[in-house]
Amino acid sequence: MREHIFRKLKNDRGGVSRREVLLVTLISLMVLFFVYEGYKWYRDSLARGDDKMMVNTAESVGRVNSNNGLGCVVDGCRGGLGGHCDHWNGFGYVGYFDNVGNCIVGKKPRGYNEYPVMEVDGKKYYGERGTMVIRVYGKDANVTLSWEPGKS
Repeated sequence: MREHIFRKLKNDRGGVSRREVLLVTLISLMVLFFVYEGYKWYRDSLARGDDKMMVNTAESVGRVNSNNGLGCVVDGCRGGLGGHCDHWNGFGYVGYFDNVGNCIVGKKPRGYNEYPVMEVDGKKYYGERGTMVIRVYGKDANVTLSWEPGKS
């Protein structure tokens, strides 16, 4: 029995059959496909998480700036607390989250979303990567957020 196994291992006749080449090629392609899909899933998960984190940060900064929606949401603005404000649109205070400075500004920045489908409070927004910004709206002790197209 032992001799039979060693004889088989030392046998170098023949070569690789066509079937073996085909199977090795197909298995290799399948492995590459699954590695690619796994990487794509990982990248998209990170992008969705980054967008959600920006929404959380924008909401926190908006609440702090506006005293929970009583005043203007824009950093450094005194509107609604006894002063004039350019960010009042007749219905509430409007600002835009700046992801570079982690602050809320009065003018739209360039888009920074990392995933084409963004979500705020269960509502979905759609836009190409790098085209959308977070709009922060404060009124009546309430701060609400939405995604909208950024500066072109």
